[in-house]
Amino acid sequence: MTMADKLRKVDKEYVLSDSTVNCYGFRLLTSGYQLPEFQRNPIGYYMHSREDGVAVKWDNLRVDGDVIYGTPCINLSNKRGQQTLDEVEDGFLNAASMGHFVVLEYSMDVKDMVAGQTGPTVTKWYNKECSLVDIPGNENALACLFDTEGNELKLEDLMAGNAAGIVLKSANKNENFNHNHMEGVVITLADLQGAGIKTEGIPSFQNLGAGADKAGVLLIIKGLAGERDTAVQGLADHKKAAVEKEVKDMLETALTDKKITVALKDSFAKDYATNPDGLKVVLSNLKGYTSVVDKLADKAKGDVAKYEGKSYDELMESSLLGEVKANHPDLYKKVYNEAFPESPLA
Repeated sequence: MTMADKLRKVDKEYVLSDSTVNCYGFRLLTSGYQLPEFQRNPIGYYMHSREDGVAVKWDNLRVDGDVIYGTPCINLSNKRGQQTLDEVEDGFLNAASMGHFVVLEYSMDVKDMVAGQTGPTVTKWYNKECSLVDIPGNENALACLFDTEGNELKLEDLMAGNAAGIVLKSANKNENFNHNHMEGVVITLADLQGAGIKTEGIPSFQNLGAGADKAGVLLIIKGLAGERDTAVQGLADHKKAAVEKEVKDMLETALTDKKITVALKDSFAKDYATNPDGLKVVLSNLKGYTSVVDKLADKAKGDVAKYEGKSYDELMESSLLGEVKANHPDLYKKVYNEAFPESPLA
């Protein structure tokens, strides 16, 4: 079996990682990913099972925005290589999961955290393997963090700033918060309000942890709540703009349809500024206004319809020629000239 026979490249690109919070509560920032380190030996396993041998080699590794992508080449020499290939091509192995993360720099500053994050923000890192899995971020990955010497790092050591040799870029020194001692502390809505945190939509926080510094916990929540407030305000602004546009569009249509006047439009815009449903009901009950001039024009147009298509002789036989001559001179001229082209009316 040649080398080409042993590796089968799959025409399918996988998402390997992004900067979102993983199932273990920490984040790996794509901006700090050291791609060349993994490119030196871009291997992976099946379900992170190293003892079963290398199952995949990654090709076309690239970073696009906040996402890391790669294309798998399946090792057919692996004992389950053909099965792995079949499962990939048949859509049963649709996910990739990085493993054996080497942490170079990280942050514990609440400003670097996002909603749902409970662990550190790793700002400079690389991985030593990336497996094909059925569920990304699965428990088989074990969330193994290591230093450059291959020593396993524990989340609690990182959070406490006790990871030797790893650069701690930033930390909020005022929080004095230990993630491992969180049992028994009760933070209520009153605590949140006292810390200046908006409490709309936030339930009571119960049993966060024994020995935890309440002020430190509140500081973290305050940082996360700040993002929530920004998101909520952004959503409120979006909804307000959508309502304003809906009201404006309905009034413009009603004005075009002559259901309302300009003065009534301005009045409705004020009265129904936040109530598009109410405005819709009111406008649906209004009929378009037709001026006297428009009515006469419509009537004249309707009258002409009964003469159109008839020749001079037909109009004469039906005793309608006199009406046409008296009420519709242009039409009379047309049918006359068609009947007497040798002596047309000027």
